[in-house]
Amino acid sequence: GTLNGSKTICYVVRRSSAITVAVSLTDNFFSVPGFDAGSPTANVVNNMTQLTFEAIIRINKFIMTEDISTIMGIEQYCLLRLGDAGFPLQQLQFAAQENKIPNADNSKLLLPNEWYHVAVVYDTEARTASIYLDGREQSHAEDYGSGETINLGMQERGKQFMFKIGHSYGEPDDMSRQLDGEICEVRIWNTARTQEEIYKNMYNIEDPEHATGLCAYWKFNEGEGDIAKDYSGHGNDAKAYNKAVLWPSGIEVTQKNKE
Repeated sequence: GTLNGSKTICYVVRRSSAITVAVSLTDNFFSVPGFDAGSPTANVVNNMTQLTFEAIIRINKFIMTEDISTIMGIEQYCLLRLGDAGFPLQQLQFAAQENKIPNADNSKLLLPNEWYHVAVVYDTEARTASIYLDGREQSHAEDYGSGETINLGMQERGKQFMFKIGHSYGEPDDMSRQLDGEICEVRIWNTARTQEEIYKNMYNIEDPEHATGLCAYWKFNEGEGDIAKDYSGHGNDAKAYNKAVLWPSGIEVTQKNKE
């Protein structure tokens, strides 16, 4: 409006949305049948001396009665998650081969209803592990792990814990360690991605079928259905446990690496 001939103009500045589709994991999760022991497509995630997990997540709420929000991996073997018994619900933790990183730290808490890119890089030979938040190292450990290679595709369904996205412990219908929120851009690499590589490629991987070391890549950009395509070219599509998959409208993942 105007006052004494003056005019006030208000501008709203918004960051661009890098991603507009993601899947809800509330009361649901995705498994990967192609990772079952004996599957012809399972070896792509076996005998890994280096490992990088990546995902973009938004937590709707942290459930105070539950200790853990699972992002991805295999229970009691190789798992990226939030929370643990005696550990902050809102802090990232990586657990591999009975080793956990980092120590509890209330300065590293994630907030509900905020989009984050999360990653962990584990080198079994160097015995180092690092957790990254939005492309920046948040935690690091030396002398980490047993030195044994990682195998995500040697587990027998019905007998052992399997690789899953958004679920880890308990029966399939036990959602006590679910990820109550949305996820997209989930990736597995058999290389130790650098901080620069993680930061520059948080929201997309160009030409994924020819990306060195990319073992699996679920963008979760379908917007419908219960199958998430594996864009790595290895054919390991992810399948939802609950076929009534929720694809929320109005998704806007803010781009944080645009200088």
